[in-house]
Amino acid sequence: MVSGADTPQIAAHLEWRRTGGVQGTRLDVVGLVLAGAQLAGADLADAILVGADLRGADLRGADLYGAALPRADLSGADLSGANLTKADLSQARLQGARLHGARLTRADLSGADLTNADLSRTYLLRTYLADADLRGASLAEADLDRTIIDGATWGGTTVRGAAGTVGLLSVSVSDGQTVSTVTAAELIAYLTSGGAHVEALPPQARPPEVPRPWRWAPS
Repeated sequence: MVSGADTPQIAAHLEWRRTGGVQGTRLDVVGLVLAGAQLAGADLADAILVGADLRGADLRGADLYGAALPRADLSGADLSGANLTKADLSQARLQGARLHGARLTRADLSGADLTNADLSRTYLLRTYLADADLRGASLAEADLDRTIIDGATWGGTTVRGAAGTVGLLSVSVSDGQTVSTVTAAELIAYLTSGGAHVEALPPQARPPEVPRPWRWAPS
């Protein structure tokens, strides 16, 4: 494990990005510990941070385009306005994280824990939210166009002003005590009752190989 004090890796990555790979080194560390790190506005595009500990980190406006963060712990982190386009956040822990205004276009959030997260005004165009836990999260005014939400769990989720055409087969809704599987029509009714403007994307209209960015895998 790498401690949060070992920032040379971050500096080397920033140099790698600044020089187009001529100098520095791409950040590629499993289990990096950067809890509470101050990384607002940092260029961490294409970084590989599998299982990283970024709890409470300040990543406001950071560029995490194409970053690999599967199983990372971003609980309570501030990612407001961050660029997470095509990022791999599969099975990441984002409880209570702030992602207000973040760009998550084509990001992979499958199996992610987004309970009580702030996803208001986020761009979720073709984002993969299959099996994600969205209980207590806020998606107020979020762009949900072609977002894939198969198997996601909802309940106490704020969706006022969210809009888009979502792709789903079956999902779960929690009333705080029990979780029930509902049909696509029932979920659309649930979201509409909460003030969202959404409709289901017909299966035949869904993009082939539902938008799933590359995934890091151990060799």
